[in-house]
Amino acid sequence: MFGLIIGIDKYQSRDIPNLQGCKRDAQSMVDLLTHKFRVPSSHFLCLANERATRNAILAGFQKHLIENNNIERGDAVVVFYAGHGSRVAAPKGWVADDNKVETICPHDERTFDHDGNEVFSIPDRTLGGLLRKLSSLKGDNIVRMTCRSVFISSRLFYALY
Repeated sequence: MFGLIIGIDKYQSRDIPNLQGCKRDAQSMVDLLTHKFRVPSSHFLCLANERATRNAILAGFQKHLIENNNIERGDAVVVFYAGHGSRVAAPKGWVADDNKVETICPHDERTFDHDGNEVFSIPDRTLGGLLRKLSSLKGDNIVRMTCRSVFISSRLFYALY
């Protein structure tokens, strides 16, 4: 079993209210998987608060899951997110219900990067594309759990609590 575990209580932008318990929920998930199921902690990439930037989340998904040669086809993969979710206007040309897309909010959303570009949330389509790529390479034994977030639809199995 391998996983990407994300918990965000503190957001860099003053426009996004901070939460309580998301980082703890993420750590509890790692503790459960490592202690109860005896999965080595090195099998999990944990991103919390300031480490859970947009770039870090996307890079973690790509490098720790998709490009990870230690994950064999059929191994279980857990993607856990605890933090804010949102619905934002769909980019031009995207077909979406109510012209909105669902997103997860990284730590640095609504701030500006080193090049002066605004940092946006991560849309469901981006996550869906990453999940499809992961599934095609590693198999469809993927569990995605979302806590305190807008739920994102997909054909894969989800657990929501």
